[in-house]
Amino acid sequence: MMDAVVRSQAPGRFDDFIDGYFPLEISILHLMQRRGLSHARLTLSHAPIMHIPDLHPDAPVPLNITAGRAGMIDQMVLAVHAAGRICRLQGHASWRWLDGSETGRTFDPLTRLAEPAYLQGEAITAADVPPIEGAAILRA
Repeated sequence: MMDAVVRSQAPGRFDDFIDGYFPLEISILHLMQRRGLSHARLTLSHAPIMHIPDLHPDAPVPLNITAGRAGMIDQMVLAVHAAGRICRLQGHASWRWLDGSETGRTFDPLTRLAEPAYLQGEAITAADVPPIEGAAILRA
C-alpha cells in the first residue's frame, strides 16, 4: 500500500486541491497533513461555499440543501499553522453570499466548501509565519 502523504517540510511553492463538503479549516488541515506541512501560505480564488445553520462540523452535507445559503470566496490569502488535529488560519478574504445578505467582517472557518477548491500554496518555515493568536479571516 502506498503512503498518501507527500513529505515536504522544505520551503517551496505548490498547487493542490482541498476537499469539498468539509468546513474550510478541516479541508486545509487535511491538505497540511497530506503534504506533511506545519506552516504554509495559501491562496484560494473562486471557491464556492455554503453555510447550513446548526450543521455539526463532521456531519455530512444533505443531498438537497433546503436550508442555509450559498456563496463564493472570490479571493482568500491565509497564513496557516497546523499541529496534530489543530489548524489555525489567519488572513484576508473577499467573499459574498449569493442571496445578497450581509457577509460580516470575519469569515467563519467552519463555513463549508460547496465543492473541491484549487489553491496555490507555499510551504514556509515557522519563522516566516506571522504570530497567529486569536486567528481570524478578515474581510479584505
